[in-house]
Amino acid sequence: MKNTITLCFLFFSVVFMSQAQVGIGTTDPQEMLHIAGTGSTIRVDGLNSSNNAENLGGSAMYNVLVDKDGDLMLGSLSGELSSDSNISTPVVVQTTANSGLNSGELYKKNFTLSQRALVVITYYVAMDFKTYDGTANIDDGRAKVAHNYFYLGNGTTADTSKTYGMTSSVYSNVNCDTATGFVYNSRSTTISLEAGTYSVHLQGAVFGGDIVPEAAFSVAFGNGDRLDIQAIYL
Repeated sequence: MKNTITLCFLFFSVVFMSQAQVGIGTTDPQEMLHIAGTGSTIRVDGLNSSNNAENLGGSAMYNVLVDKDGDLMLGSLSGELSSDSNISTPVVVQTTANSGLNSGELYKKNFTLSQRALVVITYYVAMDFKTYDGTANIDDGRAKVAHNYFYLGNGTTADTSKTYGMTSSVYSNVNCDTATGFVYNSRSTTISLEAGTYSVHLQGAVFGGDIVPEAAFSVAFGNGDRLDIQAIYL
């Protein structure tokens, strides 16, 4: 009988403790775990600089995140994902035969996010305007337009339903001795993205206004370019 009473007592004690709220610094906890007191903190050794590669120590502060299971962890460090030139050989894009619009992909660059982030994508690219066959400087006095923009992709295929970072330059010349050399397009765009692998597909486009075949021209994109990708993890 005595053993039965003891077992019942232990059973009800465990049930009570499993449902009770725990207070640290308070005798009246308001949640399952309630830590009271001005400036009270929690220490998790697995998040310190000795045990976690994402914690670089010093006086810096680091973001603590929670995953779908409720587990706490340090967020990835914000910073530069990529910064390099991607056009090893200039890519030539010509207008259509009657000086209309035409475009082509200049390069694809992949990057991976470990968590949700604001991604800052900045590019610049040099452009060399020439006649349609690329053999001579332009001297017809007509305005020529070159666009740059990019699509985002899944690491392989571009999603062409939405363009980002559109920018343009206009070029004209009636004296090829005074207007030669490179023109530059540059743009910076910030996009909010979830964790995953993505690709930047930079495009080059040229347009001559559908005038006459003699107004057709070409642009060599390259001979100087840069793409910077930075992640600000949230």
